Amino acid sequence: MRRTGALALLAALALTAWPAGSAAADGPPHADDRLVRVAAALAEDPLFVDPDVGGALDGTERGRVRQAIGETAGRLGVPAYVVVLPNLTDSESQGRNEAFLFALHERARRDGLYVMVNSHGRMDSEAFRVPRRYRYSSLDEDEPGSSNPADHDRPFDGLADRIVQRLNGYATAPSASPGMPTLYSTPDPFGEEHQFTSPDPEVQAPFLTGLLLVGPVGAALLYWTGLGVLALLGHRGPSTRDRKRVLRHNWTGTKPSMRRLRRQGAKELERLRRLLTATEAGHGRPYAVSAYDAAQILYDDAKDDVDRAIDLVGAIVLARQGRLALIRDIASPPVPCVVNPLHGESTVRRRLAKLDHKVLPKPCPVCEACNEFDKRSGLTQQHLLKVPGPDGHRPHTAIPGVWRDAAWGATGKNFLPRVMRYLGVD
Repeated sequence: MRRTGALALLAALALTAWPAGSAAADGPPHADDRLVRVAAALAEDPLFVDPDVGGALDGTERGRVRQAIGETAGRLGVPAYVVVLPNLTDSESQGRNEAFLFALHERARRDGLYVMVNSHGRMDSEAFRVPRRYRYSSLDEDEPGSSNPADHDRPFDGLADRIVQRLNGYATAPSASPGMPTLYSTPDPFGEEHQFTSPDPEVQAPFLTGLLLVGPVGAALLYWTGLGVLALLGHRGPSTRDRKRVLRHNWTGTKPSMRRLRRQGAKELERLRRLLTATEAGHGRPYAVSAYDAAQILYDDAKDDVDRAIDLVGAIVLARQGRLALIRDIASPPVPCVVNPLHGESTVRRRLAKLDHKVLPKPCPVCEACNEFDKRSGLTQQHLLKVPGPDGHRPHTAIPGVWRDAAWGATGKNFLPRVMRYLGVD
């Protein structure tokens, strides 16, 4: 089992800030052609379906989606677009939908709501100067493969409904000042995609030489880059998560699969790693570094062991808390929603009358959406996060261990040290 210390992590982060090459490589051949083609098509029709995935939506479904696009654009007061096309890993966006949407927005030179679906049925959206406050968790997306492996063979089942729901989610979201989203990491330069793939930075030999020669320059780069990132984040506000969409759609995020937990865990670790490289010392950095260490160990040790699925949840929670500590510059981030820790941070504590408080703390930390739902209907056992296991999904409160004992940090003190002891780290 790997035990990465904070000192080694910080040194590795400083080294990764130094450019690996003298100049960025050119993009893949004809990479810009696809962006030009899609942007030109959207100028004529707000729905673009690539011929390679022409069967994703039939004629009737396309009509429904176009109608929803028009209604959403009318309510938002800005254009709305939907793109359905393959997005392979050797493309200009390296298979990342959000990176493609940012590039498409730049090419089209039109602000508005952009929704994209790739050939696997994965849906993402970005809002460029859209006067709405709408946020969601990728863990709670209604995407194929979330809990039924057979859906991988039918990636476009119910796609029209999902697109319409996403559009309506923005149209009905609370009003807010128009703002720009943030792309936290850009695709690697073409030809350099595989030069650094490890999610856990390691110190490369000779360590002392690199630290002495590169350290001062890297520190300066980190300082100025950190100021820029913090300034951007300050304009953007806290990265909180609104769960109301989940509550309206039958709590689809209560039974994630192992594959989904692994995928989301990798994403959250990478987001925290990148933010650590761009953020100078502050009140939240010690917590973020420790959270990164613990989350990486949990992720690596759990692998695909279904008996350790709860540890993958823990890795996601800790990585998110580490990012919150950095973004808000706080030494102790909020505990997650204890009803479903994947909902994000808790905002209030309340007594949940329909749930057993022999395990759950009393009162219980819950997120904003859980709080509102409990006021209206009352949270019940079915709303608890169900974690994969050898015999199927079971409530996270039924799994003994540090997560239940500490109630995800809601009971007692020194949550991270307790997790470290659980991992056997002094």
